[in-house]
Amino acid sequence: MAILTRMALCLVALSLTAACRMGQEQWGPFRGQVVDFDTGDPIAGAHVMVMWVRDRPSLHSGQSFYDARETVTDAAGRFEIPYERRWMTAWVNAPRIDVFVPGYVTEGAAVVTGEGRPYVDPTFIGMRQLLTRDEQCKFEPLGLMAAAHSSVASFVAAQDAYKARLQCGDYR
Repeated sequence: MAILTRMALCLVALSLTAACRMGQEQWGPFRGQVVDFDTGDPIAGAHVMVMWVRDRPSLHSGQSFYDARETVTDAAGRFEIPYERRWMTAWVNAPRIDVFVPGYVTEGAAVVTGEGRPYVDPTFIGMRQLLTRDEQCKFEPLGLMAAAHSSVASFVAAQDAYKARLQCGDYR
């Protein structure tokens, strides 16, 4: 019986280790510069968020919030979210990186140097300005998982304030 218990514990430990994600692409640091897509001008005050979710290992697929970090771009539109050691990372997905600027939508991200690793190597994030209210309502930011709100309170507050000003209602 003791042998079966040890084998079971070894299998559990092996599966948890195999499911863990490692490396800079997963945990940072994440850095880049937010710019106006059309003019190339830096955008100061852009909200940048990195969020991780975990797949729940079960018969029914589902995700749960793991962690999130945020920052705001400086006067040159630059940001960095530092590396932070993570524990218990089994089944954590690759990070989702969002940028929010009122009246803009993300047009794309381009890695400019290094090994071509987005947000690990210096990355330009192009934001296209939304010129009409129709465009602004069409691209109104969607909400985040409720569990993420306390981790990225400034990001959520900026989106909520923008949506309140827009008053798009049931536009979609």
